[in-house]
Amino acid sequence: MVTMILLMLAGSQVTGTSEGTVFVHEWGVVLIDEVLPMACGAERGYLEENGTLQPYYSMAVDAPVIWFHGPEFTGTLTVEVQNGFFSLLIPLPASSSISDESIPVFQDEENYFAVWQDLSFTDELSIRGDIPADRRGVESATDELSISGDMPADRRGVESAEEGFQWAMPFWREVPALIVSYDPASYVDRFIYYECSATNLFEEQEPSESYQNGSLLFHEEDGELAADLVIAPLDRIRIELGVSDDGILDVLADWGGNEFLNEEIEALWKTWKPSLLTRCILYGETVVLFPLTDEQVESISTIDLQTEQGYRVEYSRLFLALGSM
Repeated sequence: MVTMILLMLAGSQVTGTSEGTVFVHEWGVVLIDEVLPMACGAERGYLEENGTLQPYYSMAVDAPVIWFHGPEFTGTLTVEVQNGFFSLLIPLPASSSISDESIPVFQDEENYFAVWQDLSFTDELSIRGDIPADRRGVESATDELSISGDMPADRRGVESAEEGFQWAMPFWREVPALIVSYDPASYVDRFIYYECSATNLFEEQEPSESYQNGSLLFHEEDGELAADLVIAPLDRIRIELGVSDDGILDVLADWGGNEFLNEEIEALWKTWKPSLLTRCILYGETVVLFPLTDEQVESISTIDLQTEQGYRVEYSRLFLALGSM
């Protein structure tokens, strides 16, 4: 067990020798500029040859990405959105019954739940052949959710779950995680993906109060994207100018408690650097990125994994807030 923890802290691949422990890793970004803040995995758009992202403004993509590490297992994943709503689920949970006793997405008082039953998580080496390039079952993930009546009208009717952010999915597939199989949706991939609102994120404190854990300021400098690290702005301010890409990866890893694989942190940076290039280089914005507290993360959503093998489950969750200064 000690060896496994050391491997994780070093960013090494987590293997199936974790002595009965499953590791669940999740990151996402909250766009705090939006009227309705959303927890995001990537922004909808397309990449230009210069690396900038040209966004689709009709619908923002709002989704954390979840990976699973450890021994092979089967089980049920439940995601609960606190005082908000789901706008997209990949794969879409399937009903095992037509009665109200077994609906995959449901509301309990003010919170919504999504439940994926009979998930299978396997090591890549035990799967014959490559993962289907077309990600079987993703098309059905855009079917209207049972809660769509509460979903803003401009967030319905997406033609394809991949449309607009398929450019980011290869980054997520580079993570050496367990392969997720969900037979009801004919889904095979390395991650679970969901979109949700973050309506109550800053009800008790202003965004600037979260800066005490440090923040990255992105801006344009001589036509290039520049980053400065600001430490404890509400106490004694320390600023490190001109942070490199490697330095940014170190900061992100530190914000994640050094619990994430190197590939997961690199996927986060590769996903959001194009958005920063667009906002800072093309539009001249100064953009701040900072980590949310554990309490703020829990106020957005909670995740629960139950394994049929009775494995212990450890969760690592990193949510960042991003907005203009």
